[in-house]
Parts: sequence; C-alpha cells; structure tokens
Amino acid sequence: MGARVLERALGDMTLPQFRVMALIASSPERANRLAERAAVSRPSLTGLLDGLESRGWVKRVDVEGDRRGVSLEVTREGAAAVKHAEQAMTRELEEVLRSTGSDRDRARVVDGLDALGQAIKEHHHARR
Repeated sequence: MGARVLERALGDMTLPQFRVMALIASSPERANRLAERAAVSRPSLTGLLDGLESRGWVKRVDVEGDRRGVSLEVTREGAAAVKHAEQAMTRELEEVLRSTGSDRDRARVVDGLDALGQAIKEHHHARR
C-alpha cells in the first residue's frame, strides 16, 4: 500500500525506474553491478534502462579499454526527473503524516520508519 501511494506521487515514473535512476545518480555503474544493487534481474534491468534511455534520462557510455563494457550515467534531464520525483514523494509522505492524529503519533511513525530503514541496511550488509 505504501509503495502505491509513493508511485502515484511519481506521476509518469515508476518506483523501479526511480530506484535505478537514484542508484546511477549516486554512482555511475556498469549494468551488471547495477542489477545486483537494484535487486532486479539482468533482463528486467535491460528493459528499465531502455525505457530510461528513450526518455533521455540515462545514457550508456562505453568503458575505455573494454570493448564490451558499458557504464551508465544519469543525464541532466534525468537528474531533474529524480529531483522532481524525490520532491513529489516527500510532499506525499508529508501529507500522509499530516493525516495522523497528533505530533506524538507522527513522531512515532517517523521513528518506526527510521528503525525499519536501519534494520534493512543491517540485513543487506549481513547478506553480503
């Protein structure tokens, strides 16, 4: 349910597209490493990248010295789309939090989300 709320806020971008773009924006990567980090299959990633590239949000760049190597970079338009998506999701989450009963309830929700985020990070690091 939470994912649907956020995805509606994104408009014409999907959560998987956002996740992949945010990963590329944080550090240009090769596709095989990106598939692992984004937890998607290589064929799914290829489809996502094709769509992102056709929109002008991502570009593939040849890796010097590696004829088969391709690195991925977010374009200026892609960076703007990521920023817009982040702002839209933030506004949506703020709206959701405003609908909770009290300041104390909102603080408890935020604390719970922080704890969940930390648990996910620890679980991810333990699996490596």
